[in-house]
Amino acid sequence: MRRSVIEAPTWHEPAKREAIELELQLITPMFGGGYKTREVDPILPIRPAPIRGHLRFWWRATAGAQYASAEELYKAETAIWGGAAVKNEAATGKVAIEVVVLNQGEAAPYNQVAPRSTPREGPKEGYFLFPFQEQRAHNIPAATGIKGVKFRLALFLDSSLSDQQRHQVRNALKAWIAFGGVGARTRRGCGALKVVGNAASHWQLPHDKQQLSAWLRQSVGEAASKTDLCPSLKGAQILVISGFQDAKTAWSELGKFWARFRKGHFGQEYRPISGGKWRDYRQVLCKLPPEKSTIQLAKPYLGLPIIYQKITGARNLCFTGNIEPAKSGRMASPVIIKPVVLSNGQVAGLITVLNAQQPTQVRIENKTYNLSHPKQDPVIKELGASSVFDAVIKAAQVHFKGKNIIQVGGV
Repeated sequence: MRRSVIEAPTWHEPAKREAIELELQLITPMFGGGYKTREVDPILPIRPAPIRGHLRFWWRATAGAQYASAEELYKAETAIWGGAAVKNEAATGKVAIEVVVLNQGEAAPYNQVAPRSTPREGPKEGYFLFPFQEQRAHNIPAATGIKGVKFRLALFLDSSLSDQQRHQVRNALKAWIAFGGVGARTRRGCGALKVVGNAASHWQLPHDKQQLSAWLRQSVGEAASKTDLCPSLKGAQILVISGFQDAKTAWSELGKFWARFRKGHFGQEYRPISGGKWRDYRQVLCKLPPEKSTIQLAKPYLGLPIIYQKITGARNLCFTGNIEPAKSGRMASPVIIKPVVLSNGQVAGLITVLNAQQPTQVRIENKTYNLSHPKQDPVIKELGASSVFDAVIKAAQVHFKGKNIIQVGGV
């Protein structure tokens, strides 16, 4: 019997992949992000999988407005980052991510990161960290984060990616470094990052207004401008507030600003122990109309749910309970507040209002209400603002008056 000849497979040199390598370091403590809620993974504090998720989000925030439909957006996203198999065809990601931790950092207990506030100063960075404080009622101790972690990040781009796709990956990476971070509560400054080494100025946010405007324009593209598919930097408002000596000082002052804004203390001295000036509480929530009515509230636009807690010994509490999105349990805040290191190495405060879909309905006490921006709110009127989001920007300009403020956005 004649044997068939089987030829050995031909060896092909694997296609070379473009590598993007950076060294990154925490400039604020990282909390959460581990396999247990509120905890940092002690063995792998920085992992590739969460970073991939962050980069996918910032890819949508930068490139997403260029696609005219959700189908086009999904197709473009999975072509780079991968996705679920469709008709037995796997959508394999074209960007491999590798992380090497160079410095494990050190523990950052909540009580050291966020010292107890005083009646005069009010809460500062602690205002951003409330999920990590001690919860005595549930016997949950205060969380411990980590600080000073340094790691090497490598992105390997498949040779099949087009020049446009590679450009989009780089934009997503730049946006994540500037506007994001690692771990939990990155929209409030936890786990903020800086680039270490000679490449820092290339990857970090420009310090000049003209360059920052150009960076924003080239990041979001000029095509479809479809910004209702996902949160986007297209049309976002950005404030860069410089003049801080370090990230801790910037984060602390940003926390003080946000606490003041949530109180609505503008047109008057900020007094942390005084009541809030927004109409949301006594004028609206304490006098709820029939279900399906339209109510004018400000704070739901800044993120949901909102929990009005019962306070032992407090008088005249006319409303306690939750405000939630009508169709889901959570809506991430479109407002990002964090320290950032600029291309010149200077530390600044960053306040960004992303262009995102706004809630149209909320559920309160198991009843659904239509939602609209308040028209007669005293805080909005005092600031001369046209909306809740415009009030964030104008309030920051008031609070940080005297510092160098760069404002860009709306493109």
